[in-house]
Amino acid sequence: MESLSDLFTAGTAPWWAAPVALVVGVVLGVLATRAGRRSARQPTPAPALRATDRALHVRFLHTADTVHNHLFELDRAALADVELDEALHSDDPHLRAIARGIVDLDAIVNEMRLTAPDQVLAAAESAFGFLTAASSDGTDDLDVFRDGYVTEKRRFVDAVRAAYPPATLRS
Repeated sequence: MESLSDLFTAGTAPWWAAPVALVVGVVLGVLATRAGRRSARQPTPAPALRATDRALHVRFLHTADTVHNHLFELDRAALADVELDEALHSDDPHLRAIARGIVDLDAIVNEMRLTAPDQVLAAAESAFGFLTAASSDGTDDLDVFRDGYVTEKRRFVDAVRAAYPPATLRS
């Protein structure tokens, strides 16, 4: 058997091998160049925030704000003595609003488990946990509570913005 270099010497190669190799090389080069340009022109688009997801995020923020605001208005002693089921049917409008808000937040977070990116879900669960703890345990220092809530809310908004860059916020 002859060596590979012997096969491609001028004396052993067929007359048509050089032109065919040249044409195949040119065609492969053109195809590779076009494929490279196409992938450079069409970057992978960032995920678009659908209107339904945006509405879910806004509903979460609104409900969380409602729970937060009613926690400021409620007597701390009322939180210590009542369970969620009782609070839902309470005569105290603040207690009832907090309980309804916690139930709604739970439903919203469950809905986010189906569609939200991991960082958005984690931030929503963290804010929900913060408000749930504050509603069941109460808080002695309203300033610390307010600062904690603002931090949780900011974390949620930042997670949504990171998951869906502003250029893709279209309905």
